[in-house]
Amino acid sequence: MPANMTAFMDKTKNDDDNVTEQVRLEDQHETVVAAMEGKLLYAPVDLSKAGLRILDSACANGRWIVDLQKAASPAEHDYRGTDVVESLYPKPPPKRTHFQDQSIKEPFPSEWQGTFDVVHQRLVMAAAAPEQTPEFVVQNLAGLLKPGGWLQLVEVITTPVPENPVSQNQYIDMLDSLYKNLYAGTKYAKSNLMADLPQEMEESGLRNVQKAEVLVKYGAATTDPSIREKSLRTAVAGVPNFLTVLKEMSGDVWKEEWNDLPQRLQRDLAESGGYMKYIVCWGQK
Repeated sequence: MPANMTAFMDKTKNDDDNVTEQVRLEDQHETVVAAMEGKLLYAPVDLSKAGLRILDSACANGRWIVDLQKAASPAEHDYRGTDVVESLYPKPPPKRTHFQDQSIKEPFPSEWQGTFDVVHQRLVMAAAAPEQTPEFVVQNLAGLLKPGGWLQLVEVITTPVPENPVSQNQYIDMLDSLYKNLYAGTKYAKSNLMADLPQEMEESGLRNVQKAEVLVKYGAATTDPSIREKSLRTAVAGVPNFLTVLKEMSGDVWKEEWNDLPQRLQRDLAESGGYMKYIVCWGQK
């Protein structure tokens, strides 16, 4: 059986009943949103217009929904959150929010097709591999949109940043290797896979497709003291789990430099900081 991201998800569920994962998710959300200068939606959606139907696919602990509700207030909308780890959902759920188990590898309920004004998904595309492709995920999400509705995707650009310490660029290379090898033997086994998302969105029938690059700062590179420690924690928290997935892969995948990567990354980001680029893509039905 080919390696996939199940090992990552199982580890976060089993180690300490998601306590560590909840911290990682909160840190990740605040680090990314700070880099986006608080901008949750790049798609030009008028949140002041009450009654929108909004989905956060792979919502994890629902933090994006919580913050979007605050940004939209006093307008009220109908929110849906889907994921495969029910224990992460906030209890009680936020007002006018319903959470439902749903994998991005599976078709969404037929009654949801063509019913959403906004569909959002962030940093989970790799979890579809190898059973499903980015093409499937994008088409699956685009099918949920009403005419005129918007899909927004956020993923990592896996190319090195010149200003980074060596360990941070080795981490980026590790992610790139992970994505490529999850799709070994297919057309998706290539570097910087997520850079193709705008094209995938256009080929799914979306129009007005646009993209933006966001430079996310970690550790000492972050000037905001309220984000600095959170950014450092989230930068290193997932590394051991990614390495677990890579170790399960067949073939000559493993690199010696990954053996002590978590320790070096922690030290270097704390001392000098580092950067990673994210791609934000949005398109309209």
